[in-house]
This record gives sequence, structure tokens and C-alpha cells, in this order.
Amino acid sequence: MRQWLTLALRNVRRNGRRSFLLGGTIGVGTLALLLFVAYIAASLDGLRESTIRSGLGHAQLAGEGQFDGYAEQQLQYGLERPVLARVEALLAQEPQVRRVVPRLSFAGLVSNGARTLNFEGSGVMPDRERQAFGAFQTLAAGAPLSAKPEGRYQVLIGKEMARRLAVKTGDSITLMTTTVNGSVNAMDLEVVGVVATGIPQTDLYLLQMPLETAQELLRTTKVSSVAVLYQDTAQADEISVRLRGALAGARVELRTWQALAPLYSQVLALYRNQFLVFGIVICIIVFLGVAAMTLTTIYERGREIGTMRAMGIGHALVRRLFVMEGMLQGLFGACAGALLAFASILLINAAHIELAPPPGRNAGVLLQMLWVPSYSAAIICALPLVAMLAAWTISRRIGRMPIMSSLSIQ
Repeated sequence: MRQWLTLALRNVRRNGRRSFLLGGTIGVGTLALLLFVAYIAASLDGLRESTIRSGLGHAQLAGEGQFDGYAEQQLQYGLERPVLARVEALLAQEPQVRRVVPRLSFAGLVSNGARTLNFEGSGVMPDRERQAFGAFQTLAAGAPLSAKPEGRYQVLIGKEMARRLAVKTGDSITLMTTTVNGSVNAMDLEVVGVVATGIPQTDLYLLQMPLETAQELLRTTKVSSVAVLYQDTAQADEISVRLRGALAGARVELRTWQALAPLYSQVLALYRNQFLVFGIVICIIVFLGVAAMTLTTIYERGREIGTMRAMGIGHALVRRLFVMEGMLQGLFGACAGALLAFASILLINAAHIELAPPPGRNAGVLLQMLWVPSYSAAIICALPLVAMLAAWTISRRIGRMPIMSSLSIQ
């Protein structure tokens, strides 16, 4: 085997121009696949983290029935204070839980006197909310919510809501909603800040206030749900399983972020299909390139093949030689393409290229690439195998070439 591998290496070096062209074809295919995978990996990583860190968390806890989407009254399935205290105590025993953020979600009308809009509000603990999700919440104006007594009747609103209501920080707005008893309640609050999420539709309805204020408005002591952040996203599924076991019997339901954000799974399936189609196209190009080059080589080296067979070397061993040459050319091309792809990823990430805003957003997205060792290694190994398959398929012609005809080739 070593002798045949050495001979194959010599043939590759001897036919330098042909080997360079074939290796270049495989290298370009490797480069394209690796960059495509790096872009998909970075996009999915960014989508996953933005979904989790924008307020959803790795998991959410709520009363049984809360996630079904139907309630006859406000906070029908909300968590009472004793239940919330028990849940927080259980979560504190799990070392992988990083943040616990209670919330009260409700909807109603917001008005500045002349104009009225719908809103989807949430009552939050300002300090906990900022520590858990503050990095993904950009203040366009003003200041964040304060947990101090002077911040009790202050509110954050979305940028688009502020524009349509024609209000700014320091102005007063009126919120009106139904209480847990079904009556109507209203409250005047001061706009302390304006939030820009980059999604105009979200900014139109976004409204946040201190949890105690929201409970006062709805005349309750309940919370809607508890968002939980873990230490490591990679272990999120395992941690969620442990928490479900710990919360058994507490009449509390746990939903993971994947269940609460089905868009991620849909995007993941879309990217997988795109990569499958793109990968098949690249493999076909590599296969046809190697096949055409191998066929040309067989006819150009006809006398060499005929001489080897006349010396008693079977056509199977001669085919093995061409397969090894295809493997070496594929390996050299794949490694060269991988090195070029890795360098390109570093350059692209360092260039800080900003793409146009995607649909539904008004802020540009930074182009990022993420090198994934496992997928990259699979691609680097797969393309030489495609080259070997092409060489093995075409080299079958060697067995059909008469020895005397091969020796007479000029």
C-alpha cells in the first residue's frame, strides 16, 4: 500500500498543471461550502442568542394552562406569591440557573390625551430584568427603569409608540386595562425612557413598568410567568429536564425556548435544506471535474497503463493507483480550501461589514462567520471521498482497454 501511495504521489507531482487545476476545483468547492456553513452557523447562533437574550430566556415557568393561549380573565393562570416563592427556592438549588426573572404580562390602551394606541405591557423587576436581558435592550432616549421608590410610577415605551403618540421622556401617558376582577382601571405614568429593539412592529406595542406598579394597576399580587436563564445554552435541554423533575407536583409548567419560539426550528430546517441542495451541487461539480480529468489522464497515460498490465499488474491495482491519485488531489485541494476559508472568516469578522436590514427590521445586521470544527472536518473529508469515487468510477475503462491497444497509443 505504501508503495502504491508513493507512486500516486509521484504521478500527482509529475502532472503538476493538471493536478493544480483539479485541486483548485476541489479547493473552490471546499471554500464555498465552508463559508456557507460558517454563515449559517453564525446566523443560527445569532438568532438563538437574540431570541433567548431578548427576554424569552432559556425556559419559562407558569401556571398550568398559561401557555395554552386562552384565558377568560387577566392572570387566570398566574402564580401567587407563595407559589412564586417556592419556585424561586427550587430554582436556587440548581447551580446551572443563572437568572430568575418574574414578569406580569398584560394588554390595554395607552393614551397621551389626543391619541390612543394598543399596548402589550409587562411588569418587571428592573434590576433583575436589566441584569438578564439589558444587553439586548437599546435605549434610544432617556434612562432605564429604576427599582428605587422614585421610579415606581415610571414607564419605558417602544420607539415607534413614542413617535406615534408624539411623546418624549418626561411626558405623562395614561394606561387603561382591565383588572383581574374584570373592572377597568387607569393610571398616569411618566415616560422615563424610549426603547429601540430594531423591530418596528415590536417597538409599536412595547411597554415596561415596575412589577409592583403593574400589580397595582391590575389589582393583584400574581405574576404571569418566570423567565429563567441558564449558565450554558448547550446544556439547556438537560437542565430543563432536571427542573421539570424538581417542579413535579408544584402545578407549574415549564416550556423551553424552542417551544416558545418555533421560528428558530423553522429557520433551522430552511437552512438545512439550503445546505443540502448547495452541497449536492458542489459535490456534482467536484465529481464531474475529477471524472473528466481522470478520463483525460487515462488516455494520455495509455502506454504507461499498457506497460503495467503487460508486466502482470492487474487492472484492479492500476485502478487503485488512479483512485489514490484522486484521493491525494482531493485532499490537497480540500486542505487548501479549508485554510483559505479559515483566513477569509477571520478577515470578514475583522472587517465589521454591516448588511442591509432584514425584513421586519429597521437596523442593519453585522456580517459574522462562525467556524464549526465538526462540520468543517466533515466537509474536508467528504470532498476527497467524492474525488475518489469519481476516479474509481471512470477508471473502470482500464479493464476494457486491450493491452496491445494501450501500448500502441502515441
